[in-house]
Amino acid sequence: MSVPLYVPVLPARQHAAAAYRTLHPELRTRVAPLWTLHPHPGMLPKPLADRIDRDTRYVTAVQGHGSGWLDAPYVDREEAEVLATALPPEWWDCRNVRPVTGPGRPEAQQSLALAVARQSEAGLGVRVPLPGEWHDPAAADVAALLDRLPTHVPVHLFLDLATVLPDRTDAAKEALRALDALVVLTSWRTISILAGGFPPPDTDLWQGRVREEPRSDWDVWHEIHHGERPYLPRLGYGDYGTHPAAYVSVPVTGGAAPWGLLRYTTERSYHLVKIPFGKRHDTANRAAARLLTTLSDFRGRDASAGERWLCLRAEGEGTVGNHAVWDEKSQVQHMTYVARSISPAADR
Repeated sequence: MSVPLYVPVLPARQHAAAAYRTLHPELRTRVAPLWTLHPHPGMLPKPLADRIDRDTRYVTAVQGHGSGWLDAPYVDREEAEVLATALPPEWWDCRNVRPVTGPGRPEAQQSLALAVARQSEAGLGVRVPLPGEWHDPAAADVAALLDRLPTHVPVHLFLDLATVLPDRTDAAKEALRALDALVVLTSWRTISILAGGFPPPDTDLWQGRVREEPRSDWDVWHEIHHGERPYLPRLGYGDYGTHPAAYVSVPVTGGAAPWGLLRYTTERSYHLVKIPFGKRHDTANRAAARLLTTLSDFRGRDASAGERWLCLRAEGEGTVGNHAVWDEKSQVQHMTYVARSISPAADR
């Protein structure tokens, strides 16, 4: 059984695609992104179809020959119908992404994913949400979905814990309860645990200081592996990178906030620095980059393109950047570090 090394949940946005493209080629082959389309409730069919086309172009342009997934878990019934028209089964034929669906989705979204899986036989991802307590009847909904698929088509389970912050102390216990019920339903080709531990934006964050937050998603992953279940060696790791899990569930809005974040990942922590937006704030932004590059756990300019950019900024080179650049550089350092952290020791 081939277990993906790392499944980051990435928004189908240009900055995330750029971060994935920037990964070292060897690491990129070990990372299987779960690209997620943002919802756009109330958008008219033609503009929505155009938006879906634009966002999926970002994904397919960088996916190359690697393994990846495409999902739209937050669409409503009207959006799902447009999605099925914009991405019909033949659209998937020459693209290196596989469909994902899950229980409770609009029928149009489920039917599209199942039709693509039947046609291509490349596999179907089943994304089961677990934002809180596990309820056993949910397994019946997953079983009903599996019954609509021929038995020879490979299926992949994504158990999505969504937001996992320090106050969610029962996340690992509930994940194990869910896995106990789901693992036995079929011969899953792969099983991945997804969780987002990056904190939501904090308007009270002080400029000029580093805020440190625990990587609670990473802690839950290790706690799950203390559960002594026979299927634990089969589990793959996934997270939401340096965005809060809720980021992919909300509509994309126009306009940029007057401030943003530089973000850095270490073994047990996320580090955040608030930065003002705009060219006139170049000095403040360089100072913010210096705060991260002087952390005791900073991995050096050669660790990834993210660290290299931070070093250049700290030294006064390059431009201030914008929200897309900050997101891209944060994501590439994070994905590089996580993929190397869970690699075999000989590959680190």
